[in-house]
Amino acid sequence: MASQHPETPGSGTARLESTQAGKHASVPLTSRLCVRDVMSQKVSTLHASEALPLEGLLKKFRHVRHLPVIGANSRLVGMVTRMDVLEEALLLGRERWVRVRDLLSCPVVSISENESLPEAARAMRKAQVHSLPVVDASKRMVGILSDGDLLSAMAGEHLSAPGDPWELPVDLLMTHEPLALGPDATLGEAAGVLIDADVRHLPVVDDDERLVGILSERDLRERLGGSAREWPQAARQALEVRLGEAMTPDPISLRSGASVAQALEIFTDERVGAIPVVDEDERLLGILSYIDLLRWLRERQGETREREGGPPPPSQ
Repeated sequence: MASQHPETPGSGTARLESTQAGKHASVPLTSRLCVRDVMSQKVSTLHASEALPLEGLLKKFRHVRHLPVIGANSRLVGMVTRMDVLEEALLLGRERWVRVRDLLSCPVVSISENESLPEAARAMRKAQVHSLPVVDASKRMVGILSDGDLLSAMAGEHLSAPGDPWELPVDLLMTHEPLALGPDATLGEAAGVLIDADVRHLPVVDDDERLVGILSERDLRERLGGSAREWPQAARQALEVRLGEAMTPDPISLRSGASVAQALEIFTDERVGAIPVVDEDERLLGILSYIDLLRWLRERQGETREREGGPPPPSQ
């Protein structure tokens, strides 16, 4: 269940330069962001060539209204809706198998990852849909943008003057698609992930990618003892403990679109090292570490000194 990108602080994030924030302070924040900055990158998809039982397909639509369909090279080829599957199941029965390509609706409306948020909202309204698949220049699907994502992007904007960098959404600083494991994984597996990826926090998610807990390096030290190098030699009984028993359940999290100021408040008040970022359905989207925040603050300090003609901050 681990996703592909490790929680290297600041990696894989799209950042809004502070110089831009100052230069365009009179322009609303959401007008300066693009689809890539706020879209959901963790997207469930179907492959056009696969055949599935209708009963299995129905389960996939318990929490979503539609699923994008991809073909060769991850190119977007269509969309299957909940009603497409329901109608087929009512006609043929839940036990029948169907090919995805026989269900998909074509053509499908998509949007470029570089499009502006106002243009995305207009496209969504024109197509009368609640979400749009996001594609890159090669028409490969790279994410999905929902009306909820647009609302989340707006959430922090009215809290202070437009252009205030502290109201930037945490989505711009966080690590997208962090590594994660399920509650049935073992401490031995978790230790391997933390060591190999050189991260300190590991979100724990259920089968629907919903956040249910978090495991930290500190938790592992308490359970396995010693340093990370000594974990592989820990007692087998300790290594086989399930994450569901060792994790911190129901961890503090932030909703996508929350502001940097809100994250700072949590870091200082709760003394946590990282904050998972989730969507409106509690599905894991990313993770923001205090290192990410410190790096962003250092970059802002350097940019401010450069504009004012002062010396750059000392390098480490």
